Amino acid sequence: MKLIFMATILLSVGLNAEPAQQAELQQQVATLWQQQDYAAAKVLLADKVNRRTKDSWLLAALGRSELELGQTTEAEKLLARAIKAEPGNARYQFWFGRASCDSAQQAGMLSALGYARRCRKAFEQAVELAPEEASYLKALGKYYAQAPGVAGGDKQQALIIAGRLEQQDRLQGQLLKLEVLFSAEDVAAAEQLVAGSELLQSRPEPYFMRGIHLAQSRDYPAAMAEFSKASAKTVADEDGKRNRLLALYQLGRASVLAKSDPQQGIDALTEFLADGSMTSFNEWAQLRLSQLYLAQEQRQKAEAILKPLLAQTNDDNLKTEIKKIL
Repeated sequence: MKLIFMATILLSVGLNAEPAQQAELQQQVATLWQQQDYAAAKVLLADKVNRRTKDSWLLAALGRSELELGQTTEAEKLLARAIKAEPGNARYQFWFGRASCDSAQQAGMLSALGYARRCRKAFEQAVELAPEEASYLKALGKYYAQAPGVAGGDKQQALIIAGRLEQQDRLQGQLLKLEVLFSAEDVAAAEQLVAGSELLQSRPEPYFMRGIHLAQSRDYPAAMAEFSKASAKTVADEDGKRNRLLALYQLGRASVLAKSDPQQGIDALTEFLADGSMTSFNEWAQLRLSQLYLAQEQRQKAEAILKPLLAQTNDDNLKTEIKKIL
C-alpha cells in the first residue's frame, strides 16, 4: 500500500512538472525573442522538436525562430505542422503566412504562385480568427496591395482593409491607404491624403513613398528632395526608423543616378552605414558611396572601400559593378 501511495505521489509530481517546465521554457523563449536573439531561441528549442512532435507551441516557436533567422523553408515546414495541430491559433497562421510570403519572394516564378496563395490564405485566416489584431490586418492589406491579381492581389480589398485598420490604428491605416494609392498610380489621391493628415506629414513614409515613385519615373533630382525630407523626420518607432534609414540609402542611390550633389549622397550613405542595422543593404550602399567619392575625384577613398568589398562579397552583380571601376 505504501509503495502504491508513493508511486501515486511521484506520478502526480511528474504530471505537474511538465506544464511548469513548458511555462518556464515559454518565458525563456519570449525573453530571447524580445532581445531579438533568435539564434539562442533556436538552440533552446531544437532538441525538443523531432518528426513525431505534436506540441503546437514547440513547433510554432521553433518555426518562428527559424523565420526570423531567414530560414524560410524550415520555418514554413514547422509552422505548417503547428497550424495542422492547432488551426484555430491566429498567431501561428500569421507566422505561417509570413514564412510563405518570404518563400514566394525567393522562389522561381512557377513555385512562387503556390507560396503566395498559401500566404494569402494564412493571413485571411489570421484576420478571421483575430479581427481586432492590427498587425494581421496590416499584413493582409499589404498582401492585397502588392500581390498580382493572379495571386489574389486586389487593390479595392486593400483599401477596405485600410479602412478597417484605420479604426484600430489611425497611423497604420493611413499608411496602408497611401501605399495602395501610390501602387495604383493614383498620385493625386495620395497627395490629397497626405495634405489632409498632420499625422502623415510628421512621418518619413509619405516622403519616402513619393521619392520611390519619382525614382521609378527616373526623376532622380525630385526623388532626392523627397528622400531628404523623409530622412529629416525624427521618429521613435521601429517601422519609422527603418523607413528613415531606407530613405538615406535611396538618397545616396539617387544622387549617383542623378549625378548630382555627391556630398549630400555621401553624408546620407555614411549615416546609413554607421547605423549598421540594415545589413542586407550594406554592400550596395558601400558601392554607391564609392561611386560618389569617384564623382568627387577621391579615387583613393573609393578603392579603399571597393577592394575589400570585392574580396568578400558573394553577389555576382555587385562584383561586375566593382570590376567596372577597379
